[in-house]
Amino acid sequence: MSISVFFSNRNIQIVVGKSKGKSIYIDRLIEAPMPENAILNGVIINEGGEAITRKLKEIWEVNKLKGNVDLIINSPQFISNRISMPVISKTGKATEYIEKQTNSDEFGRFESPLKGWYLLSVDKKAGTQQVVTEVAERKFIENYIKIFADAGITLESVHDGVSLAIEMLSTCIKDSTAIYLIRDAQMLVTILYENGKYYYNSTKRLFQESGTPEFAAEIRGSISGIRQFASSKHLSSAITDVYFGGMTPDEVGTLQSYLAESEPDITVHGTVAPSHIHFKKWSDRLTSFIYPISGLMVPQTGFSVLKAVKQNDKSFAKKVEIAKKSVPVLILVGVLVVITAFMTAVKISTSHRLRQIEEYNQRIDVMQSSMEYDAQVLLAESLGEQQGGNNLLREYIDSYPVPDSSINKQIQSAADKYNVKVEFNSYDSGSGIFSITASSPVVENINRFIADLMDMDIFEDVDYTGYSWNDSDETWSIKVICSLSGQTAKEEK
Repeated sequence: MSISVFFSNRNIQIVVGKSKGKSIYIDRLIEAPMPENAILNGVIINEGGEAITRKLKEIWEVNKLKGNVDLIINSPQFISNRISMPVISKTGKATEYIEKQTNSDEFGRFESPLKGWYLLSVDKKAGTQQVVTEVAERKFIENYIKIFADAGITLESVHDGVSLAIEMLSTCIKDSTAIYLIRDAQMLVTILYENGKYYYNSTKRLFQESGTPEFAAEIRGSISGIRQFASSKHLSSAITDVYFGGMTPDEVGTLQSYLAESEPDITVHGTVAPSHIHFKKWSDRLTSFIYPISGLMVPQTGFSVLKAVKQNDKSFAKKVEIAKKSVPVLILVGVLVVITAFMTAVKISTSHRLRQIEEYNQRIDVMQSSMEYDAQVLLAESLGEQQGGNNLLREYIDSYPVPDSSINKQIQSAADKYNVKVEFNSYDSGSGIFSITASSPVVENINRFIADLMDMDIFEDVDYTGYSWNDSDETWSIKVICSLSGQTAKEEK
């Protein structure tokens, strides 16, 4: 049996089962609350690692679990991407190729990035293969290794949950062009499939309470946004279906009624169990366990980030071993050179130099300068501590999203492209939200402008209201809400 573990902000989810060929057999589903304030979006907070370790020990003891673990994480600190590359059968050669092709700009913030990959599919006729690359900060992965090791559990692999779920759920989409929305607490992952093939995904935070009209409107906004994006990319077929995961049947029913009015051309579904997943029981809980269940289909071909940790350790150990062998010889040569030079110099100059130093140290002006220097050192240390506190405070303040002239220029540039007039109404520094008004005599120009905004990496989310006609200048206008991403604010500092 295999054990797949998924960490969300609120829960620890565990699936015990096995994969055989392309099929997944589920034996047990286990869920326990995540220790409070221990983790946020996959990042361990403060002393949260110790609390998670204690919780894992408790779960393993109560449920009598045995075996290594495949860990599934969704986090902005764990970046995955899909690429197409030539077919390379040897793992080492493929890893070298991917290393050279990986865009360092995507993980430039990482001090010590670990890079892994796994195989999705091979097109023998075209001579290409599709792979998923995964990049994470070494310390980020090492924290999880320690958490499980302290609990007496061995990690077998660590993978991004969204990428695995995309593959598992694609069998439900078949050949349709559809949207799959997966909610995990207040995080919403949106996946777009074109003719049954993966095309795009995004992650955003939900702000409204489930079951409310505001929540339904927020979901509708996400669907409208992805449809607008699909329109701008000129997909070969229109979106016909929307699937929901991580939601109860009642929640799906409420959304179905709401969308029937605003999106009448779309068919709404709950979570549809893929035919290759077999449950011993609890089949109705698939919607809540999408990520850990997808973790049972662990890729067998590739090079995981855990292997990257071990490889880096081996490389470092090899360098240390070479250095150890070289050090004695270098030390001996250095010592002989130093002794020879030292003995020659000492005989000539030591006595004379000592007398000069003694006379200098006894001078009254030198002693006064020494005391003043000591006082200045103490003052400098005090000022340094104050400056350090100021720098830290500034870093915290600067981490908040801030509107920047370069961002305004990007918005204005996108508007000028379609002859759209833009008015900047407001900006909320607490949430990083721009409020702008776009107007144009031609509605389609405004649609294209909004589509370009949605395609910009600087925004986490773009939403908009209905159109209104302005008699004064005979134009259409619409209010657009843009949520600035936190990473963009850091880059604009």
